[in-house]
Amino acid sequence: MIVLFFIIVLEISFVVHIYFLINFLSKHQDRDFKGFFVTTITNIFMAIFIAVLIIVYPGQTRQINIDLLLFVESGVIFMIMLYAKYRITAGIVRRMKDPENYHFNAFGKKVYHSSTATMKDVMFYFLTLPFTLICGAYFVTRLACTP
Repeated sequence: MIVLFFIIVLEISFVVHIYFLINFLSKHQDRDFKGFFVTTITNIFMAIFIAVLIIVYPGQTRQINIDLLLFVESGVIFMIMLYAKYRITAGIVRRMKDPENYHFNAFGKKVYHSSTATMKDVMFYFLTLPFTLICGAYFVTRLACTP
């Protein structure tokens, strides 16, 4: 079970790696770049270590319950994606309430400016939608069908 533990640690490190990547691309801070770099090195050495463990102890690989691992992974990814979509939606709603992002037309109707929903928000929302749906469908199906 030591191999399973290190695989889970590697997956958590992947999530932290993606977090630092997204923060660096959005904020361009040195702290995020350093975190991205450290997690890159950590992931490489952890993957090498897991490969060596699998070669040395092949019996441990047979004991890993892949169905359970995929169930947990899909649930975590689904929850992270839902949280990201919630944050994007909350940001858009907050900008919709800001008077700087809309004006009233001649008929008294609100007209929102393009700054209300940025292209980055819209692209992230819709490009991650299939991934969210696939992970969510697998997670909910396994959750409902497990005896």
